[in-house]
Amino acid sequence: MPFALALTYLMAVVIIDLVTPADLRLDMYAALAPMTAAALCTYRQTVFVGVLDFGLMVAHHGVLPAGMPAVNRVGSVLGNALMAGASIAVARLRRDEVDLLERVRATGEAAQRALLRPLPLRTRRVVVDGFYVSSQREALIGGDIYEVVDTPYGTRVLIGDVRGKGLGTLGAGAAVLTAFREAAYHRQDLEGGVVAMEQGLYRYHRSVEYEASSGGAQAAEEFVTALVFGTEEDPEDPSERPDAAGRVRVVFLDCGHVAPFLIGSDGGVHELEQDPGLPLGLGNLVPQPRSPRRIALPADCRVLACTDGVTEARGPDGGFYPLAERLNDWAGLPTPELLARLRADLDAHTGGRLQDDVAVLVMERAADAPAGPREAG
Repeated sequence: MPFALALTYLMAVVIIDLVTPADLRLDMYAALAPMTAAALCTYRQTVFVGVLDFGLMVAHHGVLPAGMPAVNRVGSVLGNALMAGASIAVARLRRDEVDLLERVRATGEAAQRALLRPLPLRTRRVVVDGFYVSSQREALIGGDIYEVVDTPYGTRVLIGDVRGKGLGTLGAGAAVLTAFREAAYHRQDLEGGVVAMEQGLYRYHRSVEYEASSGGAQAAEEFVTALVFGTEEDPEDPSERPDAAGRVRVVFLDCGHVAPFLIGSDGGVHELEQDPGLPLGLGNLVPQPRSPRRIALPADCRVLACTDGVTEARGPDGGFYPLAERLNDWAGLPTPELLARLRADLDAHTGGRLQDDVAVLVMERAADAPAGPREAG
């Protein structure tokens, strides 16, 4: 469309200049066509408009009788030539800039996808689906983190939120994620994994990288809220296998994070209450370790966990997003549809203007997960 408008404008200027008296010069306005093309059209289209503009000016002032002095003719041709050349140069710079941005974006996307793997993620017993929305434009991830790991001791699920938002929080998020992934394979209990995550954050805060990026800010100002889930499985201990009803034993540990929701098969929704411990990075402020909670989840229930970008999302009237109310309405929906409804409704509530990063995870038993003793038999 812009290309067609530039051509139409150029031809209109030339035709009007031909039918009007010679002392009414409009040729200078023809140079606006390649300038417009440089701003709105592709590089090739700009070259075409620029060459066409120059050719028309040469034909109009150099071949056809125009009834004006030769100096004016030469000036008109050279002026349009310079404008066309400058427009082509600008279009070339725009094209190179777009190519560079695409390469940077592709590299950034690969790096960000390596940090946070695309959902859904599946282990032997659990499927975790969800979505992630960064509040920073053109960024795939920001201050929220998540991970799902299949270990010899069961599935380990993490969702966390680094204080702050956007790309400046990636360092702390990467430190916690790296420690979580490593600890999940080597520490059977969740408490030990959380200790390893906090130690990883402390190491990051003492690093030269953090000192350079923080601009002298205190490490105590950056912390990470986190919620860690784990299915308890021990092949040598039958008491930690799913029972005959298919209920899965789950332990979760709250580090100052938003409470998760249990969505039952009957459509009931309630919060999984837990005394939240201190966020990662602040655990040394109290002598008591964070305490986990153990529950047995029915085979057909789901657990939804999110970051405060959901619960604290504000609408135009300043009201917070009513997550519990929405989940009560959608509890009977399949997980993909529930997530699609939630994301669309969150956009509608905020008018598409998120103030913070958003992460939502829904954890449920895999359809073909190993069953309890009676089911297996």
